[in-house]
Amino acid sequence: SFVGRKIKVVVGTAVEEMKKLADVAETFDIIFIDAEKEGYIAYYDLAMGGLLKDDGIMMVDNSLCALLYDKNDIRSQRLHEFNQHVKNDKRVEQVVLTMREGVTIVRKVTGRHGLTGCPIF
Repeated sequence: SFVGRKIKVVVGTAVEEMKKLADVAETFDIIFIDAEKEGYIAYYDLAMGGLLKDDGIMMVDNSLCALLYDKNDIRSQRLHEFNQHVKNDKRVEQVVLTMREGVTIVRKVTGRHGLTGCPIF
């Protein structure tokens, strides 16, 4: 395909590969996270630490899976911690799409696009 040359397959752990991308100042318009749930906060922090462009969008798959796991399942706790981490991050706005296991869409709040103080009807 004509976009095939733009795709690069990388084999490795997500955290290590994201760190390598950050080390060379790579940035992205869109970051889609769908990996082991225990690492979601680390992936989010790496994305927010410079991989995600200021006007970029991050999409996090399976963000509502905590509702599906048993209470004693560590993935449930880690997903809950992730959702709280995003909720408490004043740098972003987020919305959760409640289809299937949930998709959280995150964008950085900037001075010209932020909706802080904007009433919602």
